[in-house]
Amino acid sequence: MLPTQLDAEGVADLVDAHPGWWATAGYAVPPGRPQVRLLGRGESCVVWSVEPGLAVRVPHRPVHELPLSLEAELDLLARVPDGLAARPVAARTPTEDDPTAYLVSSLVPGEVLAPAAWTDALLAALARTLARLHVGGRTDGLPAPGTPDPVAAAHAARDWWREHEPGAATVLEPLWPAVLRRMEQALPAFASAEPALVHGDACLSNVVVDGGVPRLIDWEWGHVGDPARDLAFGGGPLHADPWYAALTGRQVRAQARAYADERERLGAPVDLGPLLVRREVHLLHETYFIRPHLHRVAAAATDPGRRATYLEAAAQLRDGLERWLG
Repeated sequence: MLPTQLDAEGVADLVDAHPGWWATAGYAVPPGRPQVRLLGRGESCVVWSVEPGLAVRVPHRPVHELPLSLEAELDLLARVPDGLAARPVAARTPTEDDPTAYLVSSLVPGEVLAPAAWTDALLAALARTLARLHVGGRTDGLPAPGTPDPVAAAHAARDWWREHEPGAATVLEPLWPAVLRRMEQALPAFASAEPALVHGDACLSNVVVDGGVPRLIDWEWGHVGDPARDLAFGGGPLHADPWYAALTGRQVRAQARAYADERERLGAPVDLGPLLVRREVHLLHETYFIRPHLHRVAAAATDPGRRATYLEAAAQLRDGLERWLG
């Protein structure tokens, strides 16, 4: 069942009916009718901004298709150290009698920057944000993963696409042997991975920057996992607008060094060598297996601009993978 799709007036009515949300978000109740504007549309949710500082996310697909339940995502936000993300406010799962669903949080200030706008200083600032998340994020009560296995993860992802989306999965086949080889070579580096609370999808479109301070939004892929995954999603030799920046080897190493320095300062050092290997593999896994998704979205898109964006990104990644893997 598709959740009720609220317009601006529907969001204003919802916020009007819950004045206590303002105090939870750290604001006094504003006078008059709530002022609502559309903030954006992501892979799973439409996001509304309510002045002076609420964000209301409404799923535009059935909630059972979301990576995390809305309540689980709200709980995850409560585990994030202050200042790195939104404050959790409220969540609702639809019922048979009322299909309304939403997640409410404080509004994170800032804007999403184009990948080309990410300077070395901003990349280092993001690395320090991620370090504070990985060291300070609370994981009590969450499922603890075993040692990550990139080879098993690659086989599982390929099997899923071949079973559920065999048409889109055909784009994976030409490079599969080279991808699998790279995963096998990297296996030893994963033995030293220490699990932490991770955002899980820290691509640049899920980071907002305000006054040089990066903060993370859209936590639907959050979990306990390998911190190198969050670093990887910033980009590298594989890149595609608007998600992953084109970063040189020097930039990748410099950002990882900023991350390691912040971890050292926080009393939780990491081994930089294996971290860089795992970062590379996480980026490879993400960009390789997102290609069938990009083709699937493009095929279903009714907006020509959206279709073109996704097809262009898929072509960028194909070309980058071919160059990287030889």
